[in-house]
Amino acid sequence: MAKLVSKIYPNDVDENNPIGIGFPLSVGSQKQNYYTSQQVHDNLRNLILTMKGERPMNTNFGCDIYYLLFEQINDELIREAASDAIRNAVATWMPAVNIRSVDVESRPDDNLAIVKVFYSVNGWSADNVLNLEVKI
Repeated sequence: MAKLVSKIYPNDVDENNPIGIGFPLSVGSQKQNYYTSQQVHDNLRNLILTMKGERPMNTNFGCDIYYLLFEQINDELIREAASDAIRNAVATWMPAVNIRSVDVESRPDDNLAIVKVFYSVNGWSADNVLNLEVKI
């Protein structure tokens, strides 16, 4: 049986060489990522927070999580639907990322939903958490 070996990316060796743009974007200063793990984290955030149809030339890119937040269903069904939406988007656009679990906490009084995505990347031993606040 083959042994899974952790990947070492050549760009991660040089700490002075940025490999991508970080999110969220801001005016006046540009956040740059120097490690592949940071870029994967920001790319996952970007994928989940982009609504399908938002990108004009790539209308299938994104996640349908915003559409779920307006549904009048109980919290358990929203958790399952959000988890399915995130898993489907990640399977399509970031297949190297494994979603371990998705926790959704709705705060209707604050017009807010807190989404926590627990994930790992193929070939890496570390588990990661992505915390998102989705304003309704």
